[in-house]
Amino acid sequence: MSRAGILGVRVIKEAKGSIDRLKPEDILFEKMKPKTEEKVFVQDIDDAPVCHAPNDLFVGEARATINRLFRNYLDKNNLTATELLHAPREIKRVLEEGTLLFSAVGKVSTFQVRKMEDTTVNQRRDVLFDFINKINARAIAASEQRLPRIRVDGFNTVVEGIVAKVSQEHVSHLIRYVMSVELVENRSFLGKFGQLMEWAWKAEAPQALEAIDIFVSDTLYNVDVLRDMIGNPRELGTALVTLLCVAEGRPLVEEEEEEEPVELTPEHQEFANATFIRLIAAGKLPESKAVLVDRVRRQLEGLSPLTRGDREEEREVFIGLLDKLIPDIEIIGGPSMAQAMTARQSTIINKGGSKGMREAAETMLPALGDPGRATGYLLAMMDSEIGQTVLRNDLETLLDKLLVHSKTINHLIRDKLPPNKKMAKVTSIYHHIQKSNLPPQRKAALTERLDELLVSYITEGKILDKLDNPEKPLHVRAFMLVSMVQPEMLPKGKASDLARNIIVGHLRRANFEDELVAAIPDPSEKAKTLRKFHEQLHRCGFFG
Repeated sequence: MSRAGILGVRVIKEAKGSIDRLKPEDILFEKMKPKTEEKVFVQDIDDAPVCHAPNDLFVGEARATINRLFRNYLDKNNLTATELLHAPREIKRVLEEGTLLFSAVGKVSTFQVRKMEDTTVNQRRDVLFDFINKINARAIAASEQRLPRIRVDGFNTVVEGIVAKVSQEHVSHLIRYVMSVELVENRSFLGKFGQLMEWAWKAEAPQALEAIDIFVSDTLYNVDVLRDMIGNPRELGTALVTLLCVAEGRPLVEEEEEEEPVELTPEHQEFANATFIRLIAAGKLPESKAVLVDRVRRQLEGLSPLTRGDREEEREVFIGLLDKLIPDIEIIGGPSMAQAMTARQSTIINKGGSKGMREAAETMLPALGDPGRATGYLLAMMDSEIGQTVLRNDLETLLDKLLVHSKTINHLIRDKLPPNKKMAKVTSIYHHIQKSNLPPQRKAALTERLDELLVSYITEGKILDKLDNPEKPLHVRAFMLVSMVQPEMLPKGKASDLARNIIVGHLRRANFEDELVAAIPDPSEKAKTLRKFHEQLHRCGFFG
C-alpha cells in the first residue's frame, strides 16, 4: 500500500473463472487507499526577468515565468496567468494555497538578485510580496467599480465604454479585468481560446486586440490548446515545423488556388484556429507569436529526439527545420534560438560541453550553406548568452573565415547565381553587419572588406561596361546603371561610386534628358520614362 501507483489491495479466492467476473463472496479481503487531494508544486525555471514595479508582472516575460512556475496549478484550476493576476477570488485562493506562492517567489527572487546589486534574496522576496499585495488591491478596486458585463452588453460596447470614461493609465488594466470576469467562468482552456477568438473576430479598438493577445498567449502554454491546433504529430520535428508555420500565420491546410477564401463564423468547427492564424498573419498577435517561437526554442534546446529514426535521419530533419528558422539572413527567434540550434547540433554530432558547442557552431555553417544565412547565424550567436562568453573568440574566427578570408565574391557565394543576385546577397550581409551589435571598428573592418570584394567583382567582370554599352538605347543603359546603386543592390562605398560616377557623367551632358528619351516615339511614354527616372535618382540619393 505504501508503494507509488498502488490504489488498493484485494485478496480473492483461487478459482478457474475470469478475474473480471468476480462475485461478492469471491472477495476475501479488500482495502483501498483513502483519496487525497493531489498536492500541486511550482515548476522549476531557468531564469526570471527583474520586475521594477507591480505593472511589470503583466508584461510578456514576467507572465511567461508565471506560466511556467504555476503550470500545474493553472492547468488544474483552468486558469490563465492573466486571469490569476486580475480576479480577486483567484488571487485569494493562491495566497491561501500554503507554501505554493512562497516557493514561487523564492525561486524568482534567487534569479533576480543575480542581476541586481546590493540586494539579498530576502529583501527581494519582500519587494515581490509587496507587488503581489498591490496587484491584489488593484483587482479588488476594479471589482468594486461594478463595471458592465461583456456577456450582457457585448465586447466592443464594454471596451469602448472603458476607453471613453476611464483615465488612460487604468484603461488596459480594466479591459483585462472585465475579460477575466468572463473567462474565469469558462473552465476549459479550449473554451477560453474559442471565446477570445470570437471577441477578436469583431474587435474594433486597438486596446481590445492588445488585451486579447495577452490572454491568447497565456492559453498557448496549455497543451490541450496546442494539441487542438496542430494535432498529434508522431515526431517532435514535425510538431516544431507545424508550430513555426502557425507562428508565421500560414494555414495548416493548403487551400485550392481556384477556391475563394471563406471567412468562417463562430459556429464553424475550425473557426477559432483559422481566426488565430489569420490574426497572426496580420501581425495583430505579437505576444502569441513570441510564445509559439519560444516553445520551438525550448523544445529544440531539449534532449528529446526530433525523429524516431537514426542519427542521419535526425540530421536531415534538423536541416529541414533550419530552412524554416533561417529562411534568409534574419533568424526567427534571435540569439536565444541561435543558441538552441547550436545545442541541438551538439547533440546530433554527439559532442558535449563547451568543446561540443564550439564544434557544433563550426559545423552549423556548412549545414546552412548560404553565406547570408551563415552570417545571420554567427551574428545572432554573438548576441547569445554563450556567444558573449564561452564562444566569443571562436565565433569571431568563424566570421573572419567566412567573410574576410574569402578571396572573391565567387569564393564567398558558390551558388550559380546571376551577378545582380550575388551583389544583392553581399549587400544584404553588409547591411546586416551594420545593424548588428558588433563594435564600430569591427563593423568597419568587415564592411570595408565586403566593399572591396564588390569592387573587384564589378571591375574584373566588366559589369558596368556591359550595362553602359553604347549599342543599347540610352534610357535602357541609364535605368540599368541606376539599378546598380539601389540600396539593396550595392551599399554606399567604393563599389557604388563606380556606377555613380558613370551616372553623374551622363547627367552632366548638355542635352541628357532629350537624349534619354530620344528612342521612345510616344510623347506620353517619354514623360512617364523621365518621371520614373527622376524617382529612381531620388531614391538613390542623387538629390540629397
